[in-house]
Amino acid sequence: MKINTTIRFLQNSQVEKLILSALILCFTQQFRCYSQNLYDLEQSRNYAEYLFSSRQFKLASEEYERLIYFDRNNQDFKYSLIKSHRLSGDIALGISRVYSLYGSSLDTIPQSLAIEFVKLQLLSDSIQSVKNFILQNNTLSSENKATYNCCTFLLEGEYNNAIQCMNIAATKNYTFPPVLKLVTENAEQTKLKSPFIAAGLSTLLPGTGKIYTRNWSDGLFSMLFIAGNTWQAYRGFNEKGIKSTYGWVFAGLSASFYIGNIFGSAKAAKRYNKVKKDEINNQILDFIRSDSF
Repeated sequence: MKINTTIRFLQNSQVEKLILSALILCFTQQFRCYSQNLYDLEQSRNYAEYLFSSRQFKLASEEYERLIYFDRNNQDFKYSLIKSHRLSGDIALGISRVYSLYGSSLDTIPQSLAIEFVKLQLLSDSIQSVKNFILQNNTLSSENKATYNCCTFLLEGEYNNAIQCMNIAATKNYTFPPVLKLVTENAEQTKLKSPFIAAGLSTLLPGTGKIYTRNWSDGLFSMLFIAGNTWQAYRGFNEKGIKSTYGWVFAGLSASFYIGNIFGSAKAAKRYNKVKKDEINNQILDFIRSDSF
């Protein structure tokens, strides 16, 4: 009886050892496979493309950094990295990374990366950097350079130069972006307001400077308020002469609002111009972010 029990115990122990060995083998095999995939170029590429296609651009940029570590000469990885930075909103980081990758050879940077670099610089409002880059770069086509020059003119508010640039480029390039052409034509037709004219009008007739800048309610209110206070001051002086406290109070109110309205009209013209320019700039920036750029 004891012999049988011992035999069963040994058999059970052997079974348990076999099961334990099998579990250890499976675990180590899975871990080995996982470790290999983690540092496998093809697996990293597929994962980066998945992150990019699912619009997880921040994570995609980290994965493309890993790919560049694997293959520093792969231009596609670098392009996808810079584009991921732009689409994730890391504009400054994207520009810095271009300089770290191509700082000594920006004039011969691949065309796809050159376009991304121009986008990043325009989105960061580095207009002069874009102009210098366009002059020095040898990989951008003349059609691309004309398009980018038009964008810089628009962002600087030089609408006459922009329309001239667009007209020349459109006659030479039938594929000139229609969206950019429309924005340029609208910008050229935009009538900005002169702060000097606004101030001058309000000097001659209070409130008219603000009416000139399309601030109808403010203009009419200023006109009536100053006219009302002037009338009250006249009444006071007419009844009690120059010693009229009533007259001086309303004269002071009228004079202060009169002077304030002159400066306010000039500021209103500047605000009007800023709103119009911001509308055009937002349209240009939307175009730059689009795939049509």
